[in-house]
Amino acid sequence: MSNNFILICSERQAELEAAKAAFFMSGNKVQVLEPFKLKPRGPRKDLGRLPSKRGTRGKLKRTSDSHFIRRITYIATIRELAKTMTIDQAMAATGKSESAMRRASHEGGFTFKSKVVDRERDLKLIERLTALRDAGVSRIAACRKVGISDTLLNRLVLDYDFNFPKRWEKRV
Repeated sequence: MSNNFILICSERQAELEAAKAAFFMSGNKVQVLEPFKLKPRGPRKDLGRLPSKRGTRGKLKRTSDSHFIRRITYIATIRELAKTMTIDQAMAATGKSESAMRRASHEGGFTFKSKVVDRERDLKLIERLTALRDAGVSRIAACRKVGISDTLLNRLVLDYDFNFPKRWEKRV
């Protein structure tokens, strides 16, 4: 095998030499080019943050004192609303989210006016839920059929001594 390999290599080398000689005989020359040089990336200009796509806003940068004063006045405004409004009404009046209202309530140490409970509506819900409970419907299915949340069902159970047992409890 090694003899065949040597024979093939020598034949190939002879072909390449003949091609090289023909190339130079036709008047062509070998052109020597400069080698490729790798240019490393330059250092980043701003290591802090990337520039925003929108550009600068043009407002003055807020200082901690100005932000603190605005926050105190915001909480005072929400505190005044909380004296006469429920959290839902205050959300509608200010356009702020419930989490923003609750955060302000926590920071300011106040609570909103509690929601007015409609006793007649609650008693009608209890009648419907009692019928579903007696039919053997689960708590979550009853909530879906009546269109209430599990939290409201728990409030009805606590406020009106209404019993809607959970799956693992025995029904009385």
